[in-house]
Amino acid sequence: MPIRGPGAAADGAGSGKQRPGALKVCRRFWPCGRCRRCVRTRPLILSFPAPARRLLRSAPALLALVAMTAATLLAPSPSLAAAAGCRGESFLPELRAAGKMEAVTAAAAKVVNGEGRFYRIDKEGLEPSYLLGTMHLGDPRILRLPAPVETAFEESDRLVIETTDILDQMKLAGAIFADPSLTTLPDGQTLDDYLDPAEKAALERMLSAKGVPLQAVERLQPWFLSSGFMLPACLTQAEGGVPVVLDTRLAVLAREDEKPVEGLETAIEQLKTMAAIPIKEQMDGFVAMLSAEDKLEDVFETMIELYLGEHVSSIIPAIEAAVPEGGMMVGAGEGYNSFEEKVITDRNLRMAERLGPYLSQGSTFVAVGALHLPGEKGLVALLRERGYRLTRVPAPPVAVKSAAPATPADKGSQPADGESDATAAGDHPETQAGDTKK
Repeated sequence: MPIRGPGAAADGAGSGKQRPGALKVCRRFWPCGRCRRCVRTRPLILSFPAPARRLLRSAPALLALVAMTAATLLAPSPSLAAAAGCRGESFLPELRAAGKMEAVTAAAAKVVNGEGRFYRIDKEGLEPSYLLGTMHLGDPRILRLPAPVETAFEESDRLVIETTDILDQMKLAGAIFADPSLTTLPDGQTLDDYLDPAEKAALERMLSAKGVPLQAVERLQPWFLSSGFMLPACLTQAEGGVPVVLDTRLAVLAREDEKPVEGLETAIEQLKTMAAIPIKEQMDGFVAMLSAEDKLEDVFETMIELYLGEHVSSIIPAIEAAVPEGGMMVGAGEGYNSFEEKVITDRNLRMAERLGPYLSQGSTFVAVGALHLPGEKGLVALLRERGYRLTRVPAPPVAVKSAAPATPADKGSQPADGESDATAAGDHPETQAGDTKK
């Protein structure tokens, strides 16, 4: 069957014919048949180093994986908007019933600045700036901006996110394929060298559900596969192809208002960070993810509930308590310090340093992953060390009536009269307004 795409009608004037050059590129590089995109992409692809071109020829389905990987590593990818009916079941009631929630709360309480996802940043002589912890998902409950967040965002002069490379999908693809050593196993090694038969069968099931053959990804590093396939299927089926997660949604709104959007890191820097995690730790986390394949929607629902309840430091201990080997899956626990050190701590230090020029101008709105905020080496503590006064601002969740994701037209809309919050806060103490620490 010939490959058909948007380019066919345009180039053949409705004849159903397709330009031979476009068809050739589709067959070699792109699994979707979108000929116009393939033609645009060809110069970029041919500029890759030879190892990357060989990787692309042998595994064209990797281009689809790039999009899914972006969602969890660099923020978004093709519309990861989750409908309300797509939700799993939170583990929190189960943890409470089993008497495990007290231990989760106790562990979270030991983390400095562990409560809260939104802060005001003040320094004498400057207009206030703001720091928002995000989740890199498109669940409607996350996309709705609480009133204090919406007001601060509207009043700020600029937006700073983790990386602006995610806003250019071609640039992101170029970064991922420019250096195959960041995403592929050492020469001669495949996933078969690390997986037992049961683990391999679980991986094949997950790949099959996403339409990707095992042969296409057998040489990829575990971190890359985990990033792309940890997302539940229901979070990857929204149409439109436009990134819909909180980080990029804010970027789109800022650009519509003609505000500058800045990034703290490059895609290459983030890729190098993940590739620096020892292969054994990567594989242990990947195997743990495979063993929990039927619970991933519940994992995400638990994380979302805790995030919206502003209990950021409870997220990791809750997953550790709820899922066997959950600590390995989220890169936590004894013996898995590389993940926290490289993916969280080292990047916190880098981001805090690079935030300086933006915060020194005042009126800056910063949006980064929520797990970068808490801890002695979290952004809240690091910015206080640099002389800024950070005040926690309560940001309660906004109820969502519709299953459809929020759009720029309804940004930050508030619940209707009599409508209640969509997410419970769990067993945690009530959020304290005006919690200020220097």
